[in-house]
Amino acid sequence: MGLRRCTTVIANLLIPVGILIFSSGFFPYKPLIPGLATLEADDVAPAIFDKVIFMVVDALRSDFVYSNHSGFQFTQSLIRSGAAVPFTAYASSPTVTMPRLKAITTGSVPSFLDVILNIAESDTSSTLAYQDTWLAQLKATGGRLVMYGDDTWLKLFPGMFDRADGTTSFFVSDFTEVDHNVTRHVSNELSQDDWSAFIMHYLGLDHIGHKAGPKSPFMVPKQQEMDGVVQEVYTAMQRQQHLQSTLLVLCGDHGMNEAGNHGGSSAGETSPALLFMSPKFETLGSRASPVEPSGDMVYYQRVEQADIAPTLAGLLGVPIPLNSLGVFIPDFLEMWSESSDQIRIQYQNAKQLLNTLTTTFPGSVFKPASIESCGKASSGMEGAQCAWAQVQHVLAGGPEGVAHSAAGPALSQFSRIAQAVMSRTASNYDVSRLGLGLLVTALAALFVLPTTVRECTRQKPPGLFLTMIVITYAIMMFASSYVEEEQQFWYWICSGWIFYLHIKSQSARPGHTRPSTMWPGAFSILLLAVCQRLLRRWNQTGQKFAAEPDIAHTFFGRHPEVFWLLLALTYLDAGFRLVRNARLPALARLGALAPAVLAFTFKLHFVASESPELLEGTFLSRVVGGWLYSVSLVLHARLVFGGLAAIALLALFGRKPSHSAQGRLASLIYCLPKSAMLIKTTATRESIHAALHVFLMTQSRATNVPLFLLFRVTARMIVAMNLTGFEVTITTLIFQYMTFFAFGGSNAISSVDLASAYNGVGSYNVALVGVLTFVSNWAGPIWWASQGHRLRSQSAHDASALLTFHVAMSMISVMAACTALRTHLFIWTVFSPKYLYSMAWALLNHAAINLLAEVLFSRSRHHIS
Repeated sequence: MGLRRCTTVIANLLIPVGILIFSSGFFPYKPLIPGLATLEADDVAPAIFDKVIFMVVDALRSDFVYSNHSGFQFTQSLIRSGAAVPFTAYASSPTVTMPRLKAITTGSVPSFLDVILNIAESDTSSTLAYQDTWLAQLKATGGRLVMYGDDTWLKLFPGMFDRADGTTSFFVSDFTEVDHNVTRHVSNELSQDDWSAFIMHYLGLDHIGHKAGPKSPFMVPKQQEMDGVVQEVYTAMQRQQHLQSTLLVLCGDHGMNEAGNHGGSSAGETSPALLFMSPKFETLGSRASPVEPSGDMVYYQRVEQADIAPTLAGLLGVPIPLNSLGVFIPDFLEMWSESSDQIRIQYQNAKQLLNTLTTTFPGSVFKPASIESCGKASSGMEGAQCAWAQVQHVLAGGPEGVAHSAAGPALSQFSRIAQAVMSRTASNYDVSRLGLGLLVTALAALFVLPTTVRECTRQKPPGLFLTMIVITYAIMMFASSYVEEEQQFWYWICSGWIFYLHIKSQSARPGHTRPSTMWPGAFSILLLAVCQRLLRRWNQTGQKFAAEPDIAHTFFGRHPEVFWLLLALTYLDAGFRLVRNARLPALARLGALAPAVLAFTFKLHFVASESPELLEGTFLSRVVGGWLYSVSLVLHARLVFGGLAAIALLALFGRKPSHSAQGRLASLIYCLPKSAMLIKTTATRESIHAALHVFLMTQSRATNVPLFLLFRVTARMIVAMNLTGFEVTITTLIFQYMTFFAFGGSNAISSVDLASAYNGVGSYNVALVGVLTFVSNWAGPIWWASQGHRLRSQSAHDASALLTFHVAMSMISVMAACTALRTHLFIWTVFSPKYLYSMAWALLNHAAINLLAEVLFSRSRHHIS
């Protein structure tokens, strides 16, 4: 027993080491050209604007501005007058704020590692202080910069702004103050004449999306609020003399999907709006507005988000950032009346891209060559070389005297080819570290392999099933479509396991051969299958089926009374469990009901504040009054958490009441030496599980809370089957993964649910928000991990080795797929997010939930025995 535990401990120490080594080779920073770009005298074209007001509305999806249902009525009137030039900007994955701001300001493609850095607000390793950006170029010319809004800008550009007031981007419960804090500075800054760039970054619209989705009743009023800011700024540009040569840019850093989240690669997430606004643009012609999309979320012309940097640089008369991969948007070339100036703008862009190409591929040759000898390549490095030869041929005598109709197409062709080559360039992977990380993780699996083989051999049917799970999962990780739809794998695995349990229940056992004893088992299997089917249909997730009808959104939306009835029953059941398992005297047990009541009213308060559409037309809409809003959501959540913590502490350190003095004394003498042991008895476990049950309900979306009632029923059926410890481990392992997807999770960053990540949090705290975010998204797996410990409480079966072997083999599969497919088209949109999720499963769910609790419960079992 000692050797097995020792090898399991070693394996669990090796897994995070392997992950760390692999990650250091998989997520390196790309090499960057240092310094600031400069302009040669021949490349200088006159600036069109001398100031820029850059307004970012976080998660401003294209249809929020351009569609018939938009609240941007004034902005649409500017499009019709020609004063606003609209685009749909393509924001490549990962569609989260920090990497998208890097793309907007540098024109480059950021590292996928910025997804992690985007969460840690105190992180400074992602700074752009030493990189070339259009902000740095304005600063270098003596310009002054001011910024109000998302403090990500302050982290990216430390010391860059002369005046600034940052607001945290992660406190998503705030829809109003986070934007009012920006708007209150607008009128004062518009009256000032000492800045070159005025940056605003509004967060409220993104917060509404995270909390209630794009169809929330708060969405259109928020759009109207943002449109009012545009109107105030544009009116000042027209009336105030010092703003006559000012460019207003309105854009989103990314969009959002139909669940209100972002981070993935769906059309809604990658299609933010982009508008350039000035009275000077009226000479370019007007456009219709609102309009219908030409493609999925594509309105007007589609450009790359990286194109913003060179376009701003050209319009403001500063050099294009050195690492930019963007191409100047040709619609604005007509702002220069001289053909030579138009060519200079494009030639400057082409030379900057050529410099980036030759730095990245030092062996490539871009020398003068005859057009005939360069071939007919139209893409790739050879295509870029041929396109540059064409540019040199056309501009042999310089841009002076060359008609733009002749030089423009050649310059445009080279720029687009160069952009495509650089955008497709694979990251600078450290293959040796990838291999070493794989080797260390494989070594971890080898340490627990003997124990796993011994267990599987001892119980062959479930052992064979576990082997099948490991093998099929490994194969599935090499197909992008299967990774996107992983929920289907676990749903089918669960169905297969239920079928195995059915076959087992039909097999006669010694002492249980009468047909009448087979009915409870058959009924349990039937009810288990029904519960599994409901779980499967609760939330549609993945990519292909995300928009299909489901219970949480479609059915409850049409039948809110059913939803509230199920919610009430779930909380009633939870309250009963709290009272029954509380380690208190009989009368005092009723006090344990308070956290359940508070939890129910908190969820009611939460829904009434954030998703009032679920209350409309229901009987609760008539009874919910001002009393519900007398307590803030933050305080309300803290009261719930405080009550649950009190119950848990009483379970850990309290003792069962004794009626006699001798009994109380004996109990005291017995308990004092054992006070260091956390999980002492079955009653303690039940009490803690009941408190955890309510806590997980509090951290789940309201429409997912009734799932916990299904969990109760499912667990009761599993208890009735008298499974072995090994079978319990496999059952709860399968249900952990299946319920993760049943709650709406997926392998896309956009499915990370932040709606309950700030319950009880008054201000942003990365540790608290991180823990609450994990609990919110892994509520189902955490519940089943706890249930697994309860079901194995009297079993000598040690599940640690089996759980460790499974997570190690899962990591090996994902690592191998990422290594083999590192040049795949979907490496950053599918496989990299999957790797991040696998890290969460291994480091958080396995180590912090499964393994740690297994150790505690295992000690308890040995002590009791």
